[in-house]
Amino acid sequence: MQDMQDSEMIRNDTPEPACDRFPLIVKKGSSIVKVYQVKNRRRVNYTVAYMTGGNGRVRKTFADLALAKKEASNIALNLAEGDLEALKLTGREKQVYADASQTVARTGIPLSSVAREFVRAWDILGHGGVVEAARYFKKHVEAGLPDVTVADAVSRFTEAKRAEGMSALYLKDIRGYLGRFADDFRCKIATIQPDHLRGYLNAMRVGPVAKNNHRRLIVALFNFAKNEGWLRADQKSAAERLGAYKVKDRDVEIFTPAEMARLLAHADEDFLPWVALIAFGGVRNEELKKGLTWEAINFNRGYLIISASIARTSRKRKIDLPENLLEWLAPYRDRSGPIFNRDFRKPLARTCEAARVKYKRNALRHSFGSYRMEMVKNAGQVALEMGNSAAIVMKHYFDIVESRAAKEYWNIRPLPRGDSRKIVSMR
Repeated sequence: MQDMQDSEMIRNDTPEPACDRFPLIVKKGSSIVKVYQVKNRRRVNYTVAYMTGGNGRVRKTFADLALAKKEASNIALNLAEGDLEALKLTGREKQVYADASQTVARTGIPLSSVAREFVRAWDILGHGGVVEAARYFKKHVEAGLPDVTVADAVSRFTEAKRAEGMSALYLKDIRGYLGRFADDFRCKIATIQPDHLRGYLNAMRVGPVAKNNHRRLIVALFNFAKNEGWLRADQKSAAERLGAYKVKDRDVEIFTPAEMARLLAHADEDFLPWVALIAFGGVRNEELKKGLTWEAINFNRGYLIISASIARTSRKRKIDLPENLLEWLAPYRDRSGPIFNRDFRKPLARTCEAARVKYKRNALRHSFGSYRMEMVKNAGQVALEMGNSAAIVMKHYFDIVESRAAKEYWNIRPLPRGDSRKIVSMR
């Protein structure tokens, strides 16, 4: 009788479901967690095993199969979402994490973002009185303004610019720059202060030029918000009060006539007009990428029109094409559509490598400005052709090259048809 009772007790302590085949595999995305059955004398335990990048193989043991399955499912989900820190939480810490997540759930903001915002507020105030500061701000600063979030403002700004017919490239910049801005500032646009914007831009691991590009779009967004009545019309916006980043002047780099000749000699057929138009016409790459077409070139009268819709300055300009540029473009005069609106980086890298010429940033357009200034001696004319100011032309391109080099540069021409030599003519 006692043996029967002992046997019955063992069966109650160690249930073995017939439907489970071990190891059980729990899979979420590419993450896999396994549950093993481990028999130890009269007891049966269940081990949950998984791999992490930092700790290698991790095991957790449970006496109850249901608990082991639940934990395996949670671990697999955390691994799939990359939430490795959540796997380290145990006991009381898990409860605190769950309570905090439930508390902020109604805001729609991730717990990590809430923590960062609180620390930012703490740093600004110097203490934890965030609620009191918020009440004061609501009463004295935000009074009378509509409740428009940054995300909503960016969405309406984007739609307005699309309706105005702005280029696809400009709309792409809005999605990229301001999309990131809206993700970081999940608040009303009227609550943002200059120091918030400065801290946001300072945290970017980019140079001053890229920060200024980002700042320009933020200023455009805030001006739009002011015109819509979402910000005070009688006060400068936070973006307007945010000064631009200072960019250090640096000497422009140009190609020598010999380097320019080698680049043209090794450029692919479809890529050659891109090189020639920037080097001998002063056209910007952005203008080509926005869709400068062959129809914009008047081959008979020898000029090119950059329309306002693609010009960086949003002003139409006319470029008188030099004789050597017209010769380079002559074989393409029957073409139509965009000249070269693709990414230039790989074709330019291949051309530089084939020509054995060191890549220099924006050197094609700098070469045009330098050699053109030496030939015409007229900063105003060069400024009109380049879409710059005369002051910029004088600052960067005056007295850069010798007269002899300029004559060589403007005499770089294609070889006559039928000449198979992989060189160009420099008459």
